[in-house]
Amino acid sequence: MNTRLRKLTCIGIAGFILSGLCWGCAGVEKKFDEWQTAIREKMDLDSSDQRDAAGQDGQEKYFIHTTRWSWETMAYVAEWYTGDAGNAVKLVDLNPYVKPEKIAVGSEVVIPVSLLTTREPLPKNFTGEHREDYYRHTVRWPGESLSLIASWYTGSHRNWRKLARANPQLNPNRIKKGNVIRIPLSLLKTRAALPQKVAAKFTAQYFAYTVKADDEKLEDIARWYTGNSANRDRLAKANPDLNPDHLTPGNEVYIPQNLLKTRQPVNVKAAEPATTPSTPVAKVPPSEPKTALTEDEDIKLFGPKQFPKH
Repeated sequence: MNTRLRKLTCIGIAGFILSGLCWGCAGVEKKFDEWQTAIREKMDLDSSDQRDAAGQDGQEKYFIHTTRWSWETMAYVAEWYTGDAGNAVKLVDLNPYVKPEKIAVGSEVVIPVSLLTTREPLPKNFTGEHREDYYRHTVRWPGESLSLIASWYTGSHRNWRKLARANPQLNPNRIKKGNVIRIPLSLLKTRAALPQKVAAKFTAQYFAYTVKADDEKLEDIARWYTGNSANRDRLAKANPDLNPDHLTPGNEVYIPQNLLKTRQPVNVKAAEPATTPSTPVAKVPPSEPKTALTEDEDIKLFGPKQFPKH
């Protein structure tokens, strides 16, 4: 009897311990499931390929790109979706499990929504061996627009639509400093960088002096409009289309806004420093008495009726 009782007691204790262990495992598993669910909800990992991962109020939201092409790199992903390949550094920090130099097809890359410039899928012809060749122009000056960039580099402002298609990550109506504009080589007419002078014409602050005489000097123009003749070289750099050593009438000398001191017109010779003591200059009277007409002038002005009759 006692032996049976001891066996039953041992079985009960073992069952109690086993039940406790099972309950504990179930609790741990439940907590793990809850944690995993929270992570999935935060990152929205169960939705479609191109999607936003919703965050709580005040937290960053994320866009998730799923790689499709074997040549994708973090720099290409950053360039396409954020407009700046330099943002690859931020994406690498957010995606430590992804190899940045060559991302495996099917990998998910998390991108902060605050960095996005487009949600369009990364196209097949953008990266790697399939990527088209482009000339890249970086927006630098106030006054730049897609039509101006098209006009300068392709020879026609009408090509702005083609540039817009080549740069779907950009808003063609809101080009801003730092944007990189890809220009297909098939459209390219010049590789000369768009000068500030050209872009400045489309701003309210644009100012240019028009040369009036052959003997005008760039240093004289610099002295008057910028306050310092030493700014001659800066004006020469701002006007690459002009010969700084030989200005000709009709040349427009652009004065950058950060150098401009006055907009008052002046005869630049008046700005030259005097090398000798100045002397009074005789003023021409407003009107001078007319001299007597010669006989020839009399004929031209009044005709033969004035000749005395014989």
